Amino acid sequence: MIEIRHNTIIDSSRSQFAYDKLYALGGIDLSDSYYLWLLEKMDLIPGKVLIDISCGRGKLAAFAKKKGLYVIGLDFSLSAIKAAQQIDSDLNLVVSDGEKIALKEECADYITHIGNLEHYQNPSMGIQEIARLLKNDGIAVILLPNGFSIAGNIQHVRKTGQVFDDGQPIQRYNTREGWRELLEANGLVVIKTIRYEHFLPRTRQDWISHLKRPSRLLRWAFAWAIPFNLSNCFVYFCQRSSTKK
Repeated sequence: MIEIRHNTIIDSSRSQFAYDKLYALGGIDLSDSYYLWLLEKMDLIPGKVLIDISCGRGKLAAFAKKKGLYVIGLDFSLSAIKAAQQIDSDLNLVVSDGEKIALKEECADYITHIGNLEHYQNPSMGIQEIARLLKNDGIAVILLPNGFSIAGNIQHVRKTGQVFDDGQPIQRYNTREGWRELLEANGLVVIKTIRYEHFLPRTRQDWISHLKRPSRLLRWAFAWAIPFNLSNCFVYFCQRSSTKK
């Protein structure tokens, strides 16, 4: 595993302060099309409970709510929660550390954890909380970055000599199997892994963004040629382990 720690971040309280500043300046989001694509892959059943851990500005939570789910969004940044309230004031939002969540065991039919676990002080604790909250027949969907992405880190290393660092307090990269082993060592079982590379936009705003940066469309057009293990990110579909303690 590759890990980057910024020297100014030595504990969770300072990390929380860093994210409050980050979200006060606009935060970090994936595209709307990504969230819509992911929710389509999940085959959601209306009326079920979805917990979005590290929900950020609440875009995925808002889309899931429109699909008829009962959604709870959690983030340990108060600035992120306030930003999410601006997107949908009726969302159920809670300020919560993902490594210690004040919700009862086996309360979630679905859990989404998108692009944040690699930034935790202790990812193992975060995974254990996912396993604790997930119902026995529930599904957790977790996005994690590949340390050997041919169109991401490998290209960045070729140009700069360093892995990509987006400035978040802690950044980690691993391989497909490395992430799977970590998930399964902490109470989950990976039942399916798909890759996240690039895909056609699903919203007008994302089409405009892609047309301004044609390289994104080129990456989508040639994504099929990228070997699975060299993909940009991996999306793990997980269930609670029957041997979880």
